[in-house]
Amino acid sequence: MWDYKTIKRDIDKQGYYVFKDYLKTKDLKKIKSTLLETLNYIDGKKDKNLIKKYFTIRDTKPKLKGNWYDISPYNIDLLQSLHKKKMIDFVKKYFKTNVVFSGRPAIHVHDDLNDKLLEAHQETNQFARDTLVFWCPLYDTNKKTGGLSVYERSHQDGYFTHNLENSKLGEKSWTKFYTHIKEKNIKSFKKKNLEVKAGTAIIFISSLVHSGYPSTKKGSLRITITERFNPLQKIPFLKNEKAPLKMPYVGIDYNKVKI
Repeated sequence: MWDYKTIKRDIDKQGYYVFKDYLKTKDLKKIKSTLLETLNYIDGKKDKNLIKKYFTIRDTKPKLKGNWYDISPYNIDLLQSLHKKKMIDFVKKYFKTNVVFSGRPAIHVHDDLNDKLLEAHQETNQFARDTLVFWCPLYDTNKKTGGLSVYERSHQDGYFTHNLENSKLGEKSWTKFYTHIKEKNIKSFKKKNLEVKAGTAIIFISSLVHSGYPSTKKGSLRITITERFNPLQKIPFLKNEKAPLKMPYVGIDYNKVKI
């Protein structure tokens, strides 16, 4: 039984809450099994180790590895894990709404290349201005594998200006440009690298500044499933005829958006 008051208190104070054992062992096994079966479909072989299989496909069929990455968020078993009734009920209670929209179910795969790390940012480009973000690793995260960093209490200062610039990762980056917050604007906040067990869910408010921290071990792999829960009452698109479906990454002051 979840203690709603404690969870809400931590999110309001720190910006996030840690749900231990959100996904049970059977849930993790089911998701990993379907991800492995999808990778096996690519080359027709029946390998049994998801991590080894990922690296095989990455190194031999990089384009199809990318296709696997793109289609995996639509895996029904993964979606069911993201949208468990108890989590949806919590989100509705938190936002005091009866209607919640799925913002962007996703799977994030970070290997030892560290080429998909995200710099410090807040969760924007959603239907709603304010959302709750769900983040859950399928494997343990630690200094060797890399993981999620949060800037505690940064949400209390509202939304920061995001800059669309060249990524610091240069040619290694997954994208040439990425929106991020300049470090000088958030240096006063405590940055915490979260180390959690597989199946642990981190829920945080969209205005919490967060980033990824790199893996340090060759052959390491971190697979994370994520979702953004968008409450009806925070969506400009349904109140303003000129509003886009999703709010833009840059070019507006999120703190002044009327909702």
